[in-house]
Amino acid sequence: MARADLAIVVAFMSLWIKNYGTEHGGLSGAEALAKAGAVVGISQMVALLCAPVFGWLGDRMRRQDLVVLAQVVAALAYLSTLLVSDPLGPGMMLVAVLIGVGEIAAITTAGPLLAQQAPAAVRGSAFGVHTLCGAAGVMIISALGGALFDAWRPAGPFVVAGVFSLAVACFGLAVRRRVTARAEADVAGEAVPAA
Repeated sequence: MARADLAIVVAFMSLWIKNYGTEHGGLSGAEALAKAGAVVGISQMVALLCAPVFGWLGDRMRRQDLVVLAQVVAALAYLSTLLVSDPLGPGMMLVAVLIGVGEIAAITTAGPLLAQQAPAAVRGSAFGVHTLCGAAGVMIISALGGALFDAWRPAGPFVVAGVFSLAVACFGLAVRRRVTARAEADVAGEAVPAA
């Protein structure tokens, strides 16, 4: 999900604002794209500023709980686009801020959980599969979201991302008690491979 979040924000938020600006806002294409760049830029700045917060939380919470929390935050942020009627208005700025928080929450929390759970012998492979699944998520959510953008409404891609985030959160809640952190000594001992 996390990899798809960035693609959705950059591609579809820009397209939504550009289309609305040229069709309803009386803006030229360049002006609409400048407005889109500002909104996406704010979203990404918020993401940048919030990244350390989720790193800090990752050291203080059970990582599986943090992943669930991150997915809920991301879902609420993406689904909040359903409330936007004018993407050139101040409501879109608030949604962009929420999306920045949700996006970085999803991006920064999965890796530490995977590192905690995957044994050192297969950790590289586990991260490879994680990245492969991320690429598949980008393609699936972009395709479904793009179809909904055209057939339903511009918030469609964000709704798809929100629904997938909710699904991940529900799965996380279902399995969270079964996830146990590996012993700290074991994790520390794996930092240096045996000769």
